[in-house]
Amino acid sequence: MNILLVNDDGIESKRLKYTEKVLKNFGDVTVIAPRHQQSGKSVAISIRGFYFEKIDENFYAVDGTPADCVSFGIRGLDKTFDLVVSGTNRGYNLGVDTMYSGTVGAALQAAYLGYPSIALSADYKGFNQVEEHLKETFEYIFENKLLNSKHVININFPKEKCDSFNGFMSARTYYVRYSVKYKIENNYFETVREIIGNNMPKNSDYFAINNGYISIAKIPLKGDRL
Repeated sequence: MNILLVNDDGIESKRLKYTEKVLKNFGDVTVIAPRHQQSGKSVAISIRGFYFEKIDENFYAVDGTPADCVSFGIRGLDKTFDLVVSGTNRGYNLGVDTMYSGTVGAALQAAYLGYPSIALSADYKGFNQVEEHLKETFEYIFENKLLNSKHVININFPKEKCDSFNGFMSARTYYVRYSVKYKIENNYFETVREIIGNNMPKNSDYFAINNGYISIAKIPLKGDRL
Protein backbone atom coordinates (compact mmCIF):
# COMPACT_ATOMS: atom_id res chain seq x y z
CA MET A 1 0.00 0.00 0.00
CA ASN A 2 1.27 3.49 -0.89
CA ILE A 3 0.19 6.07 1.69
CA LEU A 4 0.34 9.87 1.56
CA LEU A 5 0.57 11.46 5.02
CA VAL A 6 -0.11 15.18 5.56
CA ASN A 7 -1.07 17.41 8.48
CA ASP A 8 -1.86 20.99 9.47
CA ASP A 9 0.38 21.31 12.55
CA GLY A 10 3.52 21.55 10.44
CA ILE A 11 6.55 19.56 9.39
CA GLU A 12 8.09 19.48 12.88
CA SER A 13 5.06 17.92 14.60
CA LYS A 14 5.94 14.97 16.83
CA ARG A 15 2.47 13.58 16.24
CA LEU A 16 3.07 13.59 12.50
CA LYS A 17 6.29 11.64 12.95
CA TYR A 18 4.63 9.10 15.23
CA THR A 19 1.79 8.63 12.75
CA GLU A 20 4.34 8.02 10.01
CA LYS A 21 6.04 5.40 12.17
CA VAL A 22 2.77 3.50 12.71
CA LEU A 23 1.70 3.76 9.07
CA LYS A 24 4.93 2.10 7.97
CA ASN A 25 3.44 -1.13 9.35
CA PHE A 26 0.94 -1.00 6.49
CA GLY A 27 2.95 0.23 3.51
CA ASP A 28 5.27 2.83 2.03
CA VAL A 29 4.68 6.34 3.40
CA THR A 30 5.32 9.69 1.74
CA VAL A 31 5.12 12.67 4.10
CA ILE A 32 4.19 16.13 2.82
CA ALA A 33 3.52 18.76 5.47
CA PRO A 34 3.28 22.56 5.74
CA ARG A 35 6.48 24.28 6.73
CA HIS A 36 4.53 26.28 9.33
CA GLN A 37 1.40 25.81 11.46
CA GLN A 38 -1.73 25.84 9.27
CA SER A 39 -4.58 25.07 11.67
CA GLY A 40 -8.02 26.44 10.80
CA LYS A 41 -7.33 26.58 7.05
CA SER A 42 -10.14 24.17 6.11
CA VAL A 43 -9.79 23.36 2.37
CA ALA A 44 -8.01 26.63 1.55
CA ILE A 45 -5.56 26.47 -1.37
CA SER A 46 -2.78 28.70 -2.65
CA ILE A 47 -4.26 30.08 -5.86
CA ARG A 48 -1.01 31.01 -7.59
CA GLY A 49 1.09 28.08 -6.45
CA PHE A 50 3.65 27.61 -3.70
CA TYR A 51 7.24 26.64 -3.03
CA PHE A 52 8.29 23.27 -1.66
CA GLU A 53 11.46 21.65 -0.36
CA LYS A 54 12.43 18.03 -0.92
CA ILE A 55 13.99 16.94 2.37
CA ASP A 56 14.51 13.35 1.23
CA GLU A 57 12.91 10.91 -1.20
CA ASN A 58 9.76 10.53 0.91
CA PHE A 59 9.64 13.77 2.90
CA TYR A 60 8.63 17.23 1.68
CA ALA A 61 7.95 20.62 3.28
CA VAL A 62 5.41 22.88 1.56
CA ASP A 63 4.99 26.65 1.88
CA GLY A 64 1.24 26.27 1.70
CA THR A 65 -1.89 24.80 3.24
CA PRO A 66 -2.80 21.21 4.17
CA ALA A 67 -4.92 20.97 1.02
CA ASP A 68 -1.90 22.18 -0.98
CA CYS A 69 0.09 19.29 0.50
CA VAL A 70 -2.48 16.82 -0.82
CA SER A 71 -2.59 18.42 -4.28
CA PHE A 72 1.20 18.43 -4.50
CA GLY A 73 1.44 14.78 -3.48
CA ILE A 74 -1.22 13.58 -5.89
CA ARG A 75 -0.58 15.91 -8.82
CA GLY A 76 3.02 17.03 -8.30
CA LEU A 77 4.86 13.78 -7.60
CA ASP A 78 5.32 10.86 -9.91
CA LYS A 79 3.63 8.53 -7.43
CA THR A 80 0.30 6.80 -7.01
CA PHE A 81 -1.38 6.47 -3.62
CA ASP A 82 -3.91 4.04 -2.21
CA LEU A 83 -4.74 6.14 0.85
CA VAL A 84 -4.34 9.69 2.18
CA VAL A 85 -4.02 10.19 5.95
CA SER A 86 -4.18 13.61 7.61
CA GLY A 87 -2.88 14.10 11.16
CA THR A 88 -2.58 13.18 13.88
CA ASN A 89 -3.83 16.61 14.92
CA ARG A 90 -3.10 18.23 18.28
CA GLY A 91 -6.66 19.04 19.30
CA TYR A 92 -10.06 17.64 18.46
CA ASN A 93 -11.96 18.04 15.22
CA LEU A 94 -15.56 17.42 16.22
CA GLY A 95 -18.90 18.92 15.23
CA VAL A 96 -18.71 22.38 13.71
CA ASP A 97 -14.91 22.41 13.93
CA THR A 98 -14.79 19.96 11.04
CA MET A 99 -15.81 22.92 8.86
CA TYR A 100 -12.69 24.89 9.80
CA SER A 101 -10.13 22.16 10.39
CA GLY A 102 -7.06 22.02 8.17
CA THR A 103 -6.72 18.36 9.14
CA VAL A 104 -10.20 17.52 7.88
CA GLY A 105 -9.80 19.94 4.98
CA ALA A 106 -6.80 18.00 3.66
CA ALA A 107 -8.76 14.75 3.86
CA LEU A 108 -11.67 16.36 2.01
CA GLN A 109 -9.29 17.56 -0.70
CA ALA A 110 -8.07 13.99 -1.11
CA ALA A 111 -11.65 12.73 -1.43
CA TYR A 112 -12.37 15.49 -3.95
CA LEU A 113 -9.45 14.22 -6.03
CA GLY A 114 -10.86 10.68 -5.82
CA TYR A 115 -8.81 9.13 -3.02
CA PRO A 116 -9.96 7.41 0.19
CA SER A 117 -8.86 9.44 3.18
CA ILE A 118 -8.67 9.47 6.97
CA ALA A 119 -8.47 12.47 9.31
CA LEU A 120 -6.95 11.82 12.75
CA SER A 121 -7.31 14.07 15.80
CA ALA A 122 -6.71 13.73 19.52
CA ASP A 123 -6.69 15.56 22.83
CA TYR A 124 -4.60 18.74 22.88
CA LYS A 125 -3.48 17.85 26.41
CA GLY A 126 -1.83 14.51 25.67
CA PHE A 127 -1.00 11.75 23.21
CA ASN A 128 -1.20 8.53 25.24
CA GLN A 129 -4.47 7.38 23.69
CA VAL A 130 -2.99 7.67 20.21
CA GLU A 131 0.20 5.85 21.16
CA GLU A 132 -1.82 3.00 22.62
CA HIS A 133 -4.49 2.67 19.94
CA LEU A 134 -3.39 4.14 16.60
CA LYS A 135 -2.17 0.87 15.07
CA GLU A 136 -5.30 -1.05 16.05
CA THR A 137 -7.40 1.84 14.73
CA PHE A 138 -5.91 1.44 11.26
CA GLU A 139 -6.40 -2.31 11.52
CA TYR A 140 -10.05 -1.77 12.44
CA ILE A 141 -10.59 0.57 9.47
CA PHE A 142 -8.97 -1.83 7.00
CA GLU A 143 -10.60 -5.01 8.36
CA ASN A 144 -14.07 -3.44 8.29
CA LYS A 145 -13.52 -1.96 4.81
CA LEU A 146 -14.59 1.53 5.87
CA LEU A 147 -12.54 3.38 3.28
CA ASN A 148 -14.38 5.02 0.41
CA SER A 149 -13.58 8.10 -1.65
CA LYS A 150 -17.22 9.21 -1.26
CA HIS A 151 -16.58 10.19 2.34
CA VAL A 152 -13.80 11.08 4.77
CA ILE A 153 -13.27 8.88 7.82
CA ASN A 154 -12.96 11.39 10.68
CA ILE A 155 -11.36 9.76 13.73
CA ASN A 156 -11.05 11.32 17.19
CA PHE A 157 -9.35 9.52 20.07
CA PRO A 158 -10.73 9.45 23.64
CA LYS A 159 -10.00 12.14 26.19
CA GLU A 160 -6.74 11.61 28.01
CA LYS A 161 -8.59 11.70 31.33
CA CYS A 162 -10.85 8.72 30.47
CA ASP A 163 -10.54 5.89 32.99
CA SER A 164 -10.93 3.07 30.47
CA PHE A 165 -10.81 2.40 26.76
CA ASN A 166 -14.15 1.11 25.48
CA GLY A 167 -13.35 0.43 21.83
CA PHE A 168 -14.67 1.98 18.64
CA MET A 169 -17.92 3.83 18.08
CA SER A 170 -19.54 4.61 14.76
CA ALA A 171 -20.60 8.16 15.52
CA ARG A 172 -22.28 11.10 13.88
CA THR A 173 -20.84 14.58 13.67
CA TYR A 174 -22.76 16.52 16.31
CA TYR A 175 -22.95 20.30 16.08
CA VAL A 176 -22.96 21.40 19.69
CA ARG A 177 -24.20 24.82 20.76
CA TYR A 178 -21.65 27.33 22.03
CA SER A 179 -21.76 30.58 23.90
CA VAL A 180 -19.16 32.88 22.36
CA LYS A 181 -17.51 35.81 24.09
CA TYR A 182 -15.61 38.46 22.17
CA LYS A 183 -12.74 40.59 23.37
CA ILE A 184 -10.86 43.46 21.72
CA GLU A 185 -7.72 44.86 23.29
CA ASN A 186 -4.89 46.80 21.61
CA ASN A 187 -6.37 46.10 18.18
CA TYR A 188 -6.41 42.35 18.87
CA PHE A 189 -9.71 40.49 18.38
CA GLU A 190 -10.20 37.32 20.44
CA THR A 191 -13.06 34.85 20.87
CA VAL A 192 -13.66 32.35 23.68
CA ARG A 193 -16.19 29.53 23.30
CA GLU A 194 -17.96 27.46 25.91
CA ILE A 195 -20.24 24.52 25.20
CA ILE A 196 -23.85 25.05 26.28
CA GLY A 197 -25.21 21.98 28.08
CA ASN A 198 -23.77 18.52 28.58
CA ASN A 199 -26.51 16.30 27.14
CA MET A 200 -24.67 14.89 24.15
CA PRO A 201 -26.53 12.30 22.06
CA LYS A 202 -25.12 8.84 22.75
CA ASN A 203 -24.31 8.31 19.08
CA SER A 204 -22.37 11.59 18.75
CA ASP A 205 -18.66 12.15 18.28
CA TYR A 206 -18.58 14.28 21.47
CA PHE A 207 -20.17 11.53 23.55
CA ALA A 208 -17.71 8.98 22.19
CA ILE A 209 -14.48 10.79 23.08
CA ASN A 210 -15.78 11.73 26.53
CA ASN A 211 -16.68 8.13 27.35
CA GLY A 212 -13.58 6.21 26.36
CA TYR A 213 -14.43 5.47 22.72
CA ILE A 214 -12.60 6.18 19.51
CA SER A 215 -15.10 8.14 17.46
CA ILE A 216 -15.37 7.13 13.80
CA ALA A 217 -17.57 9.48 11.80
CA LYS A 218 -18.11 9.70 8.06
CA ILE A 219 -18.05 13.14 6.47
CA PRO A 220 -19.64 12.88 3.01
CA LEU A 221 -18.02 14.49 0.01
CA LYS A 222 -20.31 17.02 -1.67
CA GLY A 223 -20.10 17.94 -5.33
CA ASP A 224 -18.38 16.40 -8.33
CA ARG A 225 -14.75 15.34 -8.35
CA LEU A 226 -11.98 16.77 -10.49
